[in-house]
Amino acid sequence: MKTLRWSLLSLLLLTPLCIAESSPVLPGDGIGVNINQPAEKVLRAGAWELQIWYRAKGTRSEGQHGALLRDGKIVKGSTVGEEMDTALGKMKYYGTQPGVLWNPSGWHFADKGLIKPASFCP
Repeated sequence: MKTLRWSLLSLLLLTPLCIAESSPVLPGDGIGVNINQPAEKVLRAGAWELQIWYRAKGTRSEGQHGALLRDGKIVKGSTVGEEMDTALGKMKYYGTQPGVLWNPSGWHFADKGLIKPASFCP
């Protein structure tokens, strides 16, 4: 019951952050994604923004590349595993190479349980 309650709570907390709109094109080097196109999902809270592109979208091998911005400026990760507290939550830099297609790259949530598939946001 607690697991279901936490799942529903996280759904309620994350759903208002989902925004279906185009975002500015940012430079980067995500493997398997075209970051010259607008991000496919954008999460915002306060001065923070996480832009997300998908690899193999909708498949079992779906992966994500994230770009983190603060006040509209890209936040560069310096070392793989670097973590940062933001208004979105604790973020982690996963590096530019995902290793395998379905692993995250760039910036994303430190808690991988919060990294949801493309189909998550209604």
